[in-house]
Amino acid sequence: MRRSRGISRFMSAITLAVVAVSSLGGAAAIAQSPTAVPGVPPTALTLSTTYPSITVDPGGTAKFPLQVTSPVVERVDLTVTGAPDGWTTTLKGGGLIVGSVTTTGTSESPALELDVKVPAGTAPSTQQLRVLASAPSGRAELTVDVVIADTSGGAVSLTTDVLGQRGSSTTTFTFNLKLANDTAQELTFGFEGVGPEGWTVTVQPAGQAQAASVVVGAGDTENVTATVKPALDASAGDYPIQVTASAGDYSADAQLVVQITGSYSLRLTTADQRLSTNVTAGGSTVFPVLVVNMGSADLANVALSATPPTGWTVTFDTPTIAAIPVGGDATANVTITPANEAIAGDYIVSLSAKADQVTAPSTIAVRTTVETSSVWGFVGIGLIVLVLIGLFLVFRRYGRR
Repeated sequence: MRRSRGISRFMSAITLAVVAVSSLGGAAAIAQSPTAVPGVPPTALTLSTTYPSITVDPGGTAKFPLQVTSPVVERVDLTVTGAPDGWTTTLKGGGLIVGSVTTTGTSESPALELDVKVPAGTAPSTQQLRVLASAPSGRAELTVDVVIADTSGGAVSLTTDVLGQRGSSTTTFTFNLKLANDTAQELTFGFEGVGPEGWTVTVQPAGQAQAASVVVGAGDTENVTATVKPALDASAGDYPIQVTASAGDYSADAQLVVQITGSYSLRLTTADQRLSTNVTAGGSTVFPVLVVNMGSADLANVALSATPPTGWTVTFDTPTIAAIPVGGDATANVTITPANEAIAGDYIVSLSAKADQVTAPSTIAVRTTVETSSVWGFVGIGLIVLVLIGLFLVFRRYGRR
């Protein structure tokens, strides 16, 4: 009995010892766990850029987009070092020049950009600049590289698939060109178009009717439209048109050609500018007209036609004029014959001239006055004489009685 109690007590002692050891191990494990310290941010201030190395031409500007983040909302002061003499560094944010920013306390960075202006004439090289950021939460540093390009490897060009067009002096010519910026910097181009005296040449970015300039990024292209309006009196021939795109020290030219085939225009008139005539009833009259070439190209196959009153006849001695040279004219005689039953009065006869190259005819209205024939006047006088003679004979014979 005593032996059983001893064994029981021994087992209880062992159990208590195991529990004690387990409790001490747990306490030690708890003591070794890290404990967060209030006020200490889990991450530090960061400063970075998407493009740490940018190539730029001498005289150009390298633009570095910057990202600044901090675990808390705080002010971050920024400075730039390492720029050689004559270089200009500018920190911009929201369109303003800044020296510090306020972080958002998140991974979203305020808008920030570093602009590095490289002096013209700088030799090809690589220059490292450092951007320093300091805030209550810490400090950060960023190194950026400005690579000065060899200017012999970059240029701008202005090209077109169609160098020449042809049409009359009333045609408006449109040329589509491509402006390429093969330099290492963004350029702002202005345009100029030069043509013969009296011509109008308009150059602008394609699809931008009111724009006078365009910004073309490094390695990019832009479509350009040149509109050419010739002088109305331009004679047939080839005319050179020069289009220029310029941006600072860079410029590009395109030599275009407009071939004027001549403008086509005619006018139907008379030599003395008189547009009226007289004709005797039962007879006809000849009315001369003049066809004048008012354009800058020869006219061919000039056809004459008429629209007379009903029953009238109008014919031309030359119904078709084979050709009228530039500045020349041709005469045609028009025979106008009224209708047999036409009474005395004024009538309108319309005359027209049209050439193959002219879209609208030239028309004149000729006032034609129909007069009574003089034969009827003599007949009337004869009748009156006969009546008087008859009366005389009657009075003479019966008067004696």
